[in-house]
Amino acid sequence: MPQPARNTLAIVGAGPIGIEAALAALDQGFDVHLFEQGEVGSHPIAWGHVRMFTPWRMNVGPSTAKQLQNSGWAPPDAETFPTGMEFVETYMQPAGALDALKDRLHTHAQVVQIGRRGMLKGDHIGTPARRERPFRLLVRDQGGRENFLHAFAVIDASGVYANPNHAGEGGLPARQELYLAPQMTYHIPDALGAQRDRFAGKRTIVIGAGASAATTVSDLARLAEAAEGTSAVWVTRKTAVCLEIASDPLTGRRALYARARELAACANPAVTHVGGVEIEGFEFNSATHRYRVTLVAGDEKKLEEVDQVVVNTGFAPDRSIYRELQIHECYASEGLMKLSAALMGQADCLDAPAVGVDVLTSPEPDFYVLGHKSYGRSPHFLLEHGYKQVAEVVAKLAKDQRQAATE
Repeated sequence: MPQPARNTLAIVGAGPIGIEAALAALDQGFDVHLFEQGEVGSHPIAWGHVRMFTPWRMNVGPSTAKQLQNSGWAPPDAETFPTGMEFVETYMQPAGALDALKDRLHTHAQVVQIGRRGMLKGDHIGTPARRERPFRLLVRDQGGRENFLHAFAVIDASGVYANPNHAGEGGLPARQELYLAPQMTYHIPDALGAQRDRFAGKRTIVIGAGASAATTVSDLARLAEAAEGTSAVWVTRKTAVCLEIASDPLTGRRALYARARELAACANPAVTHVGGVEIEGFEFNSATHRYRVTLVAGDEKKLEEVDQVVVNTGFAPDRSIYRELQIHECYASEGLMKLSAALMGQADCLDAPAVGVDVLTSPEPDFYVLGHKSYGRSPHFLLEHGYKQVAEVVAKLAKDQRQAATE
């Protein structure tokens, strides 16, 4: 079997971090191929109606911006806040269409798993010998056909959005959750727009206490003002929600959290907050098309009957893609171990410490997890963190290439 060139780099995920990594690596002379399971921007499109907390200046990667401007792209106002759809249409889709990525960006190409050619996970533990064998990627196309591709370096920037957490106690699926999950909602629904008919005049249970749940509840409260019969029950593990962040410079988040605290305190009669409970199970009545949700607080149980279920309990990385590689993972966050240690105690996304490429390394040579997936379950990732990661890692890969060429 022919050996791939030493400068080959495969990137998983054509989100903003993956595209930035591809363009930065191309500038350094790498032979790059970028694999995206869906279309470019499919994840932000899913929350396209939601406005980002961060302004454009924090959401654009330097290598991508440079390439776009060279193609005649006019950057948006740096201080405005895009919606998910505006981010895709203004930035991601033009980036994916750049000539530099022609024949290098492969959409509807799912990287199922990654290993090393002729090596098992336990071979040559933590030694540079693994670097002598190229990575072997099992890639599945839209029709289900599978092929093996090879590269000497890999960046996994596939994110976490496709892997939502479960609703049940202890992070486990609640009873019947796995069975009913396809008909429930695990992302922020467009309750005021495209999905209005699904929620107007209906009772919805919203599970979760973070920004996504707060957004959903806030939208349902607004919908209740316009559509008679609309109501929501907001269920959280803790009694307090969306605690105030002192002098929060992210004005959109500050306003959302303030509104969420008001709604949890009965500011709108259409919203009921139930804190300090866990979800035990779901039942679905196919005759009435309604759910019965069992809530548990200690030894006490309570039933809620609703028309719709929205689970906004966060996301976790899908680590199955690199199960045959030597990746040092944090046992608590499922992110990279060294990075998780550096982030320990971080209270907010704006408090992220400066980190170098050393905290992004694992025992597996030339394999890097970047972007939100590197943070694991932590919600404190920002795009600008990922762009800094890209700059560090691509510079390291390029330095190693130059060094290898002189040996």
